[in-house]
Amino acid sequence: MSALIRYTLANLFVSQRFVPPTFLYLVLLTVLTSSDSGPLVTVYAAASGSLLAASVWITVAVANAEDPVSRWVLLANARRPADVVIATAASALLYQAALSVIGLLYPLYSGRHTVTASGLGIGAVAELTCALVGTGVGLLCARPVIVRTGVSMLAGIALVLAVLLVKGLPPVSPMLRRMTGGNPVDPTVPGVLSFVGFAILGAAALCGCGLVAHRLGRRRD
Repeated sequence: MSALIRYTLANLFVSQRFVPPTFLYLVLLTVLTSSDSGPLVTVYAAASGSLLAASVWITVAVANAEDPVSRWVLLANARRPADVVIATAASALLYQAALSVIGLLYPLYSGRHTVTASGLGIGAVAELTCALVGTGVGLLCARPVIVRTGVSMLAGIALVLAVLLVKGLPPVSPMLRRMTGGNPVDPTVPGVLSFVGFAILGAAALCGCGLVAHRLGRRRD
């Protein structure tokens, strides 16, 4: 599996498809968090939402880095077809982990905030949750599930808006509303641990989306 992940990441970097979503993330992060003096958790909500949008695009970029012929060769050499989906998700998450570090540190540099361990912990869990959900959405919008670029883009935008804006749709919308609501977030350890549940739901969403992408992909490959 590690060799498959390294191969997938190498294809991503050679294709340079990672550049547009990375640029999008950096622009959103700069616009939404620079010179902010509000609560740190609120700023991290903006950074997490930015990572969600970028992670969908990054996952699509990872999945679409290969042409169809190369994908068939990869499927033939993989132990299981599911390994290709797992490698795609893992590669996307590894790249997003690097972006999330920027998302955690940049607001501390660009704004004036009271930095606490609990605030950093909540920000890290929130970005992890958005990365997991965004990766799952990206798998549903990429080849072989959706082949056409225009349809993939429209589906990605629609799903991101739904994940962010539909009230009560876990885990991203309730989490971000809690981070930006009028009631202050509990800064103690139990308050941080309560956000871990959102990350668990994000992991479950990724597994579900990955399973759907695998089933649909097997029919089209």
